Amino acid sequence: MMKAAKNNSIFVNSALHFLGLTLCIAPPALCALLYFPLWAEGGGGRALAGSAAFVMALCFMPLYKFIRRVLASPSSYLMWLIIFLFFFLTAKIAAQMTVISFVGFLSNLAGGALMKIAKRGRK
Repeated sequence: MMKAAKNNSIFVNSALHFLGLTLCIAPPALCALLYFPLWAEGGGGRALAGSAAFVMALCFMPLYKFIRRVLASPSSYLMWLIIFLFFFLTAKIAAQMTVISFVGFLSNLAGGALMKIAKRGRK
């Protein structure tokens, strides 16, 4: 009987963690897509917009951190690349990034709280 309750709480905790991770990623990604079109018109056709791709990469940072924690392989060169791209690209899009980063802060705060509750339930 106790084992069934433990399995149920593992499911609930995993669901809360997944919901928290989704909450960390989806709102800033949606906000970024509202500010920056994903596809840009180029000389011969459509191409992936650089600023949208960069912001989407930032939005998926919690997923990257989760995968990195799972694989347990820190990569400092990737973090330096992200920092370089951040400073290089945000010079032109600072006003839009202010709104996107605020939405990201709020959603990651709420998602982090859900993941904390899920982690507490696992112990």
